[in-house]
Amino acid sequence: MKFEYKKVPLRTKFYAGMGSFGLNITAGLFSAWTLTFYIRIVGINPLLWSVCMLIYLIWNAVNDPIFGFLSDRTYTKYGRRVPYLILCGPLLSISFVLLYSSPINNQQWVYFIWLLITMLFYDTFFTLVSINFNSLIIELTIHPHERAKINFFTGIGGGIGVALSYVFPILFLQYDLVPFSLNRVIFQPIIIIFSIFSAVFIAITAFGIKEPLELVPDKSDKLNIWYSAKKTLKNRAFLTFVMFNFVMTYIVFAIQSNLPFYMGDVLNVSSDNLLASMPLLLFILFSVIGYPVGLFLNKRKGNKRATFYLSLLVVGGFMMITFSNNVFLANISFIILGFGYSGQTLLVPTLLGDIIDKDELETGQRREGAFFGINALITKPAQSVSAAMSGLIFFFTNYNQNLPIGESQPETAILGIKLLIGLIPAVFIMIGLIFLWYYPLDGTTVEYKELKQKVGILHEKKLQILKDKLTNLEKLTDK
Repeated sequence: MKFEYKKVPLRTKFYAGMGSFGLNITAGLFSAWTLTFYIRIVGINPLLWSVCMLIYLIWNAVNDPIFGFLSDRTYTKYGRRVPYLILCGPLLSISFVLLYSSPINNQQWVYFIWLLITMLFYDTFFTLVSINFNSLIIELTIHPHERAKINFFTGIGGGIGVALSYVFPILFLQYDLVPFSLNRVIFQPIIIIFSIFSAVFIAITAFGIKEPLELVPDKSDKLNIWYSAKKTLKNRAFLTFVMFNFVMTYIVFAIQSNLPFYMGDVLNVSSDNLLASMPLLLFILFSVIGYPVGLFLNKRKGNKRATFYLSLLVVGGFMMITFSNNVFLANISFIILGFGYSGQTLLVPTLLGDIIDKDELETGQRREGAFFGINALITKPAQSVSAAMSGLIFFFTNYNQNLPIGESQPETAILGIKLLIGLIPAVFIMIGLIFLWYYPLDGTTVEYKELKQKVGILHEKKLQILKDKLTNLEKLTDK
């Protein structure tokens, strides 16, 4: 018996892109502007910021696996993933607005407590939405090339969301205002608008994508949470993947959060100049341009090797940023970064999809929630590591929070910003490539192709079982 792959409908891919836009329009702003908002607008002490990020790291370690396992063990007639998108999408938007509504009273302990509580609130609902969205996308197909095509749409949607989340603030904030905190009245309406867009697009995705119900296990077949966790953490392919993905999470957060400081303090580009947003826009544009190359390499070399080759370009881009002292060289660096990063955006999710496929043959169940939960347990703290490192380097290099952007920072602070957005991420990704080298599922091997055939046959059997159940239910209803 040979399994025949089916194409995912174009409409479903569009819905996936919309969901990615809804997630990234807030996640992108969180990554790019939370540091600026709390350091320069609110005025929190950088050390308190770093402490808050480290506590946030611990919260990530608690909630992500729990919510992932909860998703796998959810059983409703609407599926496992979709109900969470419907219920938690609006709560995600509300928590996002609260995060940027810090009181104004010049009390550092108030800033610290507000940031910590609202960030944990935001992360809770972001985790519930993102885990279930990503799990839903992975379940749509087992074909590696079709998964890459879906990632093409989610990449475009996410890229547009990230671009808007970066460009809007940089176009409207007034960097010559003294004190800079007066920009709060400009920043907060943007937050509200983005929150509304996020809720709407996540809802469109939830009602638009049909979840494959044949992959939802019976209540009696659900795996014990401890067995599921043990099985996940003993998976060699997953452990090598997740260390590489930690690096990917770190570098994205490092780019987004430190770019405003790089453009304003290192390159002295003011907010009313479109050049201020050009590097990130070029990064996103060439991420999209690089997708066809990623698809080609995926088909010819498999997703593991394609990701490895394109990651080498990212290392080169980061090294160039470290030594770029003008806008022209910075833009060239971000073009190289974007082109290389396209492969990671497109192909990294397919690596995890292959891991989940192989696991299904061993356990009989789809456990996207468990894998995404533990993946987040290990990778999302990279955001905290990046943010904490930024705060510490700002502190130790004597970054002047009260100095208007455009005026010269100390040479030590300028060097620190270059390290944060250049050399340090380059070192991180080189370490990640060592782990990727040992990732065992190679898409070019015969064993890999046999694995996909076995999973496809298993899915057809599950679909037939579901059809038989529905037929018997109809007969009982007729009687």
